[in-house]
Amino acid sequence: MNLNKLFGRLPIRRKLGIAFAALALGPVALVAAMATQVIVAHLYQTAQRTLEHDLETVRSQTERALRQAEQDVTYLSEAALGAFLRTPGAAAAGGPARLAAVFLAHDSVLFQTKVIALDGTVLATVRADGAQAPPDSREAPEGILYALHAASLPPGQHLLLPVELRPPVPGSSPLPAVAILVPVWDAAGKALGSVVGEAYASVLFGGLEQGSPQLRGVTGLVSPEGLFLYHSERKRHWGSLLAPHADVALQDDFLPAEAADIVSGRTKTTPVSEDRIVSFQPLQLGSSAIGPLTVYRVVPTTAFYAPVRRFLGWAGVAGGAVFLVVLGLAATAARQFTQPIYRLREAVARLARGEAEGSLAIETNDELEDLAADFAAMAHSLSQYRHQLEQLVTERTRALRQTHAELADILANSADAIIGLDSERRVRVWNRGAEQLFGYAQPEVLGRELDTFLLPRGPAAERELAFIHRELARHGAVVNHQTKRLAKDGRLIPVSLTLTSLQDETGRLLGSSAILRDTSAQARLEEQMRRSERIAAVSVMAAGLAHEINNPLAIIANRVECMEREVVQRCPGCFLDGDLAVLREHTARLSALTRDLLRLARDDDSGPAPVFLAEMARRVAGLLEHTLAARGLQLDVEVGEGIPPLAGSERALETVCMNLLLNAADATPAGGSVGLTMRAGPSGDAVELEVWDTGPGVPPELRRRIFEPFFTTKGATKGTGLGLAVCRNVVERHHGEIWVEDRPEGGSRFIVSLPLRAEEFSWRQPAYS
Repeated sequence: MNLNKLFGRLPIRRKLGIAFAALALGPVALVAAMATQVIVAHLYQTAQRTLEHDLETVRSQTERALRQAEQDVTYLSEAALGAFLRTPGAAAAGGPARLAAVFLAHDSVLFQTKVIALDGTVLATVRADGAQAPPDSREAPEGILYALHAASLPPGQHLLLPVELRPPVPGSSPLPAVAILVPVWDAAGKALGSVVGEAYASVLFGGLEQGSPQLRGVTGLVSPEGLFLYHSERKRHWGSLLAPHADVALQDDFLPAEAADIVSGRTKTTPVSEDRIVSFQPLQLGSSAIGPLTVYRVVPTTAFYAPVRRFLGWAGVAGGAVFLVVLGLAATAARQFTQPIYRLREAVARLARGEAEGSLAIETNDELEDLAADFAAMAHSLSQYRHQLEQLVTERTRALRQTHAELADILANSADAIIGLDSERRVRVWNRGAEQLFGYAQPEVLGRELDTFLLPRGPAAERELAFIHRELARHGAVVNHQTKRLAKDGRLIPVSLTLTSLQDETGRLLGSSAILRDTSAQARLEEQMRRSERIAAVSVMAAGLAHEINNPLAIIANRVECMEREVVQRCPGCFLDGDLAVLREHTARLSALTRDLLRLARDDDSGPAPVFLAEMARRVAGLLEHTLAARGLQLDVEVGEGIPPLAGSERALETVCMNLLLNAADATPAGGSVGLTMRAGPSGDAVELEVWDTGPGVPPELRRRIFEPFFTTKGATKGTGLGLAVCRNVVERHHGEIWVEDRPEGGSRFIVSLPLRAEEFSWRQPAYS
């Protein structure tokens, strides 16, 4: 049998200490357990005998007091007061009453005696002071009660009744008492009446109050029906003997079976619940008409077992002291025996940490000393070999750190999104380029499956994913696959995907690495090139049309003007005046169209010049103020402080500002407002021009098309569709941006952002006529 398996993972020093302590404490603990069992049983029996002895003392005192009171009343009924019933004339002389008063004066228990006729009439009431009730109070209700009880008693039987007496002093509390009823018979056995002695309950049951010095508990005296004649807690101060029924029933303190056992007339000590022990004994009153009274005492188990607990406490203290002494001795012996083993273990730990070997200083004159010498020799050899390995590892580690630093720098600073995946396609590497491209921070995506948040939903995406899996299984990589992936904000970003599988030497899949390059700039460049080609074609066509149309329009406009003067002279108010006005209006519209076409098509190679945007904004607002007022519109101008000059074309930027204000005025009904705001950009390296209105706004589906040439929402008679196209062309030549958005208050606003760094411009200024 391997005794080491009896313990868990414990140091050998503790195992030896436990073994020494077990060998020393085992016999002592066995003897102590047997002695404790015997002593506890003796203490329990002693406590039980003490409880029964206290109860026997209480029972004998109470029984003696009741019997003495019963004998005194019987004596008075035979020797003195019975004469009131047998010879009423002789009793009237007062001799029996004086005899009874003298007897009561020497009796400390009886308060008074009464003579009751068969009809309940109180013939006499005698007290210790010789006083008798006045004649008008002899018909007392208690007399009828006593007469009824006396009528039910056979010859030779007496009756005990708890009563409350009227106090001798008016206004005082009633006196609790016990009435002892003794019937009076004549020689022929005929009932004549009864003599009732009313005894002080406090004196009669004084033994119940004081006869329990050793075990504190509850003492009670009950009738055979379970009604209390005394209770040490509820009637201790004798406030009332006849309490309400809920307070005097034995069943209120015990279960029905327990209450029946107590009034059964037996003597017994038994537990009645988990925390109480009761002992009860009957009181035998031979001449009483009621069954035997029962006196009981209930003691809490805490008091009953107090001697046992005290003994166990001291026994525990003594046992603990012995245990600590033996344990200390065992620990000291175990330390002496195991100290060489721990020294050897510490030497092994030092060798494992690479520390220099030292002397073990183990002198036990046994096998442990030999083992220490062998270990010292082995440690010396291992130390030399370890030094050689450390040099080699240092060189290799330096090379690996340099390589790792280079790769980490490439991974961290790459503009491309580099993503490392495990075999389940869960993200384990997410570089800074991926954070900037897709908007997810690294903690948000680590451990998540890549396709759950980057891959768009739909059949096309599923077919693409199946294609990528096939290519990976076939070639191990997918290179420069043009696709789109979802950003955090829901945008679809065009990317170039390169995906490579990572496998170990056995071909088992370890994971994969993905490089995604943003191709949005390339797509925008291609779109801009296509738009530039379209604008170039339109410009060529526009220049040709403008030159071809401009000369005929000038001749037509001249002829219309001449005809208007002729009509005014020859036919004032003639209908031709209105027709010529229509011709003049449409001629002016065609002239405006040719000017817009020339602005869109013609370039000039002159360089940029400083443009003071704040002055330009105020000047344009002043030019259009009266025009907007004539339309019933309010113009609000807000120009920020400290706006720096911008390198560009002042005429071109004036055209942008004027076109945006006129478009806003066209979109705003009479009574509305149009605003012009000039401010520095949020980052401080740009200037923002904002034109807003209170019109109906621009629908979202038209916001991309309104900057295209010849697209207009004003109808064929009001616009050419070139104003916003010219604005975008000018803004893009200044390397800026223009966009439209809704205002929270209603309407729309056009925002132009122009950069301030002129050294980055590749300038070509458009020429305007």
